[in-house]
Amino acid sequence: MYKTRIILLILPLIIFISCTPQGQRTIVGEYGDYKIYLDDFEKAYARNSGGIEKAKTDSLSSYQKFLDLYLNYKLKLRDAEVRGYTKDSDMQKELHDYKMNIGSTLYLNDKLYEPNMLKLYENRKTEFRASHIFLTPDSTMNVDKVKELGNELIKRIQNGEDFATLAKQYSKDPYTKNIGGDVYYFTAGLVNNTNIEDAVYATELGKIYPELVYSGAGYHIIKITEKHPRRVSISVEHILIPFADSTGKADTVQALKTIQDIELKIKNGANFGEMAFKYSKDKGSAEQRGFIGAITRGRTAKEFDEAAFKLKKGEVSPIVKTQFGFHLIRLVDESPYPTYEQEKENLKEIYDRMRYKKDYDQLVEKLRKELKYSLNSETFAKIMANSDTTKIAESYWKSKLQKSVGNQKLFSINDKSYPCDSLFAYMISHNISINMVINSAILEESLKAYSGDLLIKEKALTYDNENPEFAKLVDEYEKGIYLFQILEEEVWSKISIDSAKIYSYWEQNKQNYKWNNRVEFKEIYCHTDSLAKVCYSLASSNSNFDSLFTKYNQRTGYDNTPGYHGLVDVGFNELANQSNSLKNIGDISKPFEFDKGWSIVKLIKRDPARLKTFDEAKAEANSQLQESESKRLETEYLNKLKNIYKPKLYYDELSKAYKN
Repeated sequence: MYKTRIILLILPLIIFISCTPQGQRTIVGEYGDYKIYLDDFEKAYARNSGGIEKAKTDSLSSYQKFLDLYLNYKLKLRDAEVRGYTKDSDMQKELHDYKMNIGSTLYLNDKLYEPNMLKLYENRKTEFRASHIFLTPDSTMNVDKVKELGNELIKRIQNGEDFATLAKQYSKDPYTKNIGGDVYYFTAGLVNNTNIEDAVYATELGKIYPELVYSGAGYHIIKITEKHPRRVSISVEHILIPFADSTGKADTVQALKTIQDIELKIKNGANFGEMAFKYSKDKGSAEQRGFIGAITRGRTAKEFDEAAFKLKKGEVSPIVKTQFGFHLIRLVDESPYPTYEQEKENLKEIYDRMRYKKDYDQLVEKLRKELKYSLNSETFAKIMANSDTTKIAESYWKSKLQKSVGNQKLFSINDKSYPCDSLFAYMISHNISINMVINSAILEESLKAYSGDLLIKEKALTYDNENPEFAKLVDEYEKGIYLFQILEEEVWSKISIDSAKIYSYWEQNKQNYKWNNRVEFKEIYCHTDSLAKVCYSLASSNSNFDSLFTKYNQRTGYDNTPGYHGLVDVGFNELANQSNSLKNIGDISKPFEFDKGWSIVKLIKRDPARLKTFDEAKAEANSQLQESESKRLETEYLNKLKNIYKPKLYYDELSKAYKN
């Protein structure tokens, strides 16, 4: 953890060197046989100062200070090369693991998540209404007959026959067959079947998809009846007049007359909210002047939903009849379509649930060809022939199967072989079919998952050749490893600090370690001033402060130390300020406003400003001594490098920065 933190602190100074541009390059520094060019400096400075536009406005002195730091950085990297870090096996393994792990995530994000989530985001801007004819095999019709019927119906519809009539006659969906096959409104991500979704988005308004669509449950003929921009959510008010009167007796005629009278008043200028407050029988919303808040498509009764989502802002619907009674609906507001960033988490959840596995499998299949995946069929057959009753468990490592095939090559990727043992280790560590007897289905599925994982990681190792941003990340991390190791060898490992050195440092710098004026106090906190006044009155009458705290305090977190805040600087907050204003130890303040409530405080102790004792200052002195020693050792190290490379810095050339 410490090492990671240090590397992250170093990374802002790690800058990439671009390809040499055409023409003469301005030199701003030299060290040995190496040069620092202005264009490299500009990129480095901009990266560390908040971007090029800000960098252009900075002063020459800021450029000069950064050039000093940049030289130190370049000297350290040169020394890392001399020390052989680029060939150090441990460092290269760390870099390898970084590329593999971060690269895998980035590769999947670039190839799967980002493009498909963006597509989903765009698709969800459109809403469709569709109808379907659902066909499924049964005792009278097998799959082939179903397909034959479906294709025949498609031709009949294309030749002009009525879709609704055929849906009523042939569809096996009891919920929609008698309403023209209508499945209502939906958008991308709401239908848990990608075949249906893809067919819908590929079909023109008023047309049918030209092929049968298989959903897993059966076959569908799909027709698009509406297509328009999606409204994510709308805020509405409504007035409800139920069918039943005040006695509970159903009287639809009277209910209709009542809602018609209200409708007429609104048309003549009456305020909708006032009418809702006065007449609506939906008590929950009537008190809010009919406001029921934001609704999304399909969250209310179908008739209500359909009418509401057709309204424009400020518009009132015609009378709507639902199972609850008669309604008038007014559209108050409409939420804008969210940004991609706002929707990202939701889009990822939808993509993971609906499409990721299929897309991942297709990507892996491409990598099998690209990375020369080869399965050793003979070894696979040997596993099945020798598995007997072997289970996927730790017992595998002592089994006859392991002894016979464990070390044998099962497959290869880019000519790198993977033995049977590696597959079983993967299955056991990932709890795949644990304690189940090996069979071909389990083995094939596990092999597919394991090899797929390895193929992604193998691709990640070279992905920096395709992705410039990843190449920069790898370059940063590699240099961070080297800089960390240099600091470890030249600075941190050489720091030796004990109590005697800390004490000596404190003695020499004790004037720097001081306490300000402090107060020690207890508090009782109340949400209301009336309760705080009661507490103050009782406390002023010599009631025990701790007992009052137990009974009246409403601040959490101080139950075990009745209101005790410890020693606090007098200017820390209003509690400390009020405590400091008290004249005598034991005095209690009048109630005062604090932290959205009311407090009274009791002064326990004063501690005037003073120097800290060694014990009080030890941790702080230790930290500062460590920092001082680190700076001293790093300066000594850099001076050694400067004696070797004799650097020269051309500050005057920095006046040309960001001029082209």
